[in-house]
Amino acid sequence: MKKIGILLFLLMFSLFVTLTVTYAAETPNTLVVHYFRYDQTYGNHTIWMWQSAPTGLGGKEFKFNQANTDEHGAYLSINLAADYSTATALGIIIKDGEGWNGEREPGGDRFIDLSQVEVKSGVAHVYFVQGQVQFGKSDLDLTNNLPDYRPQILRASFAIASNNKVINLSLSHQATSYKLFEDGVEVKTGSLGNSNNHTISGYNYEISKTYEIEVQFTNSTSKKYVQLDGIYDTNEFEEAFTYDGELGAIYNGAQTTFRLWAPLSQEVKVNLYNQGHPQYDRLGNASEELTPYATLDLEKIENGAWQVTVNQDLDSKYYTFSVTNNGVTNEVTDPYSYSTGANGLRSMVVNFEKTNPAFWELVQRPQTISSFTDYIIWELHVRDLTSHSSWNGNEAWRGKFLGLSQSGTTYSASGDTVTTGLDHIEELGVNAVHLLPIFDFGYIDEVALFKDPEGTTNKFNWGYMPYHFNTLEGSYSTNPFDGNVRIYEFKQAVKALSDKNIRVIMDVVYNHTGESEGSNFHKIVPGYFHRLNQNGSFSNGSGTGNETASERSMVRKFMVDSTTYLATEFKLSGFRFDLMSLHDVDTMNAIRDAMDKIDPTIILYGEPWAGGDTLIDGSIAAGMTNTNGWDRTQIRKLDNGIAAFNDLYRNALKGSPDGAGGGFVQGQMDYNKMQDLRKGIMGATDQFTNEPTQNVVYGEAHDNLTLHDKLRSSGVTASDVVHAQVQSNAIVLTSMGIPFLHAGTEFLRSKPLQGGGYDHNSYESPDSVNQLRWDRKLQYKNVFEYHKALIHIRKTYDGLRLSSKAEINQRFSWVQTTQDATDKALAYKIEGVNGQPTLLIIHAGKVNGSTNVTLNDGKTYMQLTSRAGAQGLFDVEKGLVTRKGNFSVTSTNTTAIFVEVLTIEQTTVKSANVSVALGANFNELSNVNVPAGAKVYATDINTQVPGFKVVTVTVVDYLGNKSNLYYTVTVSGGSFSGLVGGQV
Repeated sequence: MKKIGILLFLLMFSLFVTLTVTYAAETPNTLVVHYFRYDQTYGNHTIWMWQSAPTGLGGKEFKFNQANTDEHGAYLSINLAADYSTATALGIIIKDGEGWNGEREPGGDRFIDLSQVEVKSGVAHVYFVQGQVQFGKSDLDLTNNLPDYRPQILRASFAIASNNKVINLSLSHQATSYKLFEDGVEVKTGSLGNSNNHTISGYNYEISKTYEIEVQFTNSTSKKYVQLDGIYDTNEFEEAFTYDGELGAIYNGAQTTFRLWAPLSQEVKVNLYNQGHPQYDRLGNASEELTPYATLDLEKIENGAWQVTVNQDLDSKYYTFSVTNNGVTNEVTDPYSYSTGANGLRSMVVNFEKTNPAFWELVQRPQTISSFTDYIIWELHVRDLTSHSSWNGNEAWRGKFLGLSQSGTTYSASGDTVTTGLDHIEELGVNAVHLLPIFDFGYIDEVALFKDPEGTTNKFNWGYMPYHFNTLEGSYSTNPFDGNVRIYEFKQAVKALSDKNIRVIMDVVYNHTGESEGSNFHKIVPGYFHRLNQNGSFSNGSGTGNETASERSMVRKFMVDSTTYLATEFKLSGFRFDLMSLHDVDTMNAIRDAMDKIDPTIILYGEPWAGGDTLIDGSIAAGMTNTNGWDRTQIRKLDNGIAAFNDLYRNALKGSPDGAGGGFVQGQMDYNKMQDLRKGIMGATDQFTNEPTQNVVYGEAHDNLTLHDKLRSSGVTASDVVHAQVQSNAIVLTSMGIPFLHAGTEFLRSKPLQGGGYDHNSYESPDSVNQLRWDRKLQYKNVFEYHKALIHIRKTYDGLRLSSKAEINQRFSWVQTTQDATDKALAYKIEGVNGQPTLLIIHAGKVNGSTNVTLNDGKTYMQLTSRAGAQGLFDVEKGLVTRKGNFSVTSTNTTAIFVEVLTIEQTTVKSANVSVALGANFNELSNVNVPAGAKVYATDINTQVPGFKVVTVTVVDYLGNKSNLYYTVTVSGGSFSGLVGGQV
């Protein structure tokens, strides 16, 4: 392209020097964008434009004006000097409507290289035509019909109408006749009436063949392949092409089978490579491999699948598929890729045994979960944990999977020290880390980041633009060029977290693909994996350009296969589904069934909304959509083991995620907000769930302002924000459901902007905005300790983790307060059962005066939490004070947790030494006097080996305090060697 540009420049300069026309030599200060539509309607169409080079920057929306049109359609004049002064290239999206919703023109994200446009007196023009990906950048392009303004076939697709096979034809202009070709042979002709839209019937096409249609306009013809997307949802297609076997690269040592589902393709080949990048070897050294060392044909097997088996050991070799559809061949990566080379250009054959760290076979999901309400989830981005200088870990591991695995890091200042990174998570006490997308996503140049980690500006992205769902993100590994490294290093992270009794949850984004036309799914089976509008464009329910069609059997299969692979290979404990409403209920329930077979404690939850208007049938959507009137009770159609974020609860707690509006903790309440908060606290079964196991309670997440920034933006003072933040999370941690915390909330995480204010959408903001600052933990150490205590309280008392509506109805009751009329305070009691104490919880919000409660239950309660005062903030070991009958909270933004004082007999050991026969069954608690209501645990001993054994008995009191007792067991039989417990 650059050589062509230079030649054109020399030619144009020599011929037209007097016109001051240049290419590349002059940077334009004005760009005119022309957009032509055949229906000549422009009033609702917009463009989104952003600087894409030399670095990516935020964008801006421009709207076309129906009054500003010429022979090339509507036009917009953009002042580059003012809006894009540093840009050398611009990204552009042309779409219907404002914001992220609405249909996009084909091509999705397109890019304008400002060195390749024709410039006349400082002004450049670019030309776009409806439905065409290629666009013009010069007068010469226009002369060569780039883009093409001549009459066109806009869409030709097969469909079923009244049980008859038809072709739906949409034209830009009226035409006179058509010809239909089957595999290149003319099979039908006909005339066309006075309309731009036609339905052609009378030919029984076969879905295994290729069809083209040629239309005769007045002065020209247009020819287009007839698409099959109109029949993808028919029983005929589903029965013919639903394949239930294993797909991808199936490695088995001496042989590898490559299997791809491509039911409409005329030809499929696999290309084998030694390296995963055309210009770099496995270590990132310069090495050119532009062509495959071998190319093999795949053969069609059953139900649209193709395969070839290679009888060689292809461990760590790379591959792509060449897929031919409608005469066009695309080289694509494997949708099932288990790993890739740098930047995801080539898939890799994986020998998983070689990717396991030492003792991986001993790693298991921590045995901390009996019910989904036992989870305490902490949401984290991989880079955020370690990118700030105060982390103080291995420099090479900053922002990497390995950074998650490093223990022993601290930050010190002014004579005080706090833990950082992995040890901080353990100290906090949460039992699950939710990682923002760790699959292979777009927008991070893995090569540039590896080669120049300091100089590369685009280092950070949330990762919600998926390219390979089964492949881990290469920028999080220490070497993206070797696809094994990222797998090994992530397993190291999972192992390190599991060793500390912390489960790992993966954020998955099956609702869309990072590219639309460019997606490997679309190139392999055009239109199948996405929902398409009637005109063939991509439906945009995700707000990112497309949405996947989970209701189709092979999309559902991919999602089930993918989650099954990730859960088993990486021993993951859960998945969070982005924009879950774009998925159908049956697919989500199928994933739940698959997880139950692996481990029923694997958690599934998601967003019960879409990112825009969607085409999914509202009755089958796994959440609220435009097609079901935004009905969130769709969640009740899901298995009770699939949860959803409760945004009604969130908004009642602190107001809408951005802006100045408030909620309970700011004292900005009304009846409806209070009802939403109360219902959410009770498990949301009166809102949209069947059981509290479907209710994710939260006050903030990675989206929008952090909780601290929201509170400050809504009028909470610097001195009060500590108390409002603590109370917000105290309410979350004492609600019925699954508590979800944003990483850093425990030390008032903030994302300030340089020019003032706060970043509410930091999806591609730099590390300086997103990183966790461990100096802030030291600054707000008391806030951290309070959160640590709240988490301890939730884990200690099962009354805070009720898992069924029946339990809640039996044990939970609202208690009247003196502030009820103000809607600024609430209180509730949770009855103790089976030796557990009764709990009384009072949330006094932004009230005037005291919040008082009277209980006539005759019980004495110990107060565990308060607001800073004479009695302190909290004491989970022996309590602050005791109360009976009358309870008063005298401060605002205070959550007071009271626990019933119980008198439990002392646990004792019956005998200091017990003799057991070799091989006998032995219950370790049989030698312990366990009082009613006590929680007592004992270590297991092995009676198959003779010798002396020590049994440790752990006693947990009603406050969660632990103490240990010990006794010995003599296992008789055999004689002893010098090794304790050995036998000769």
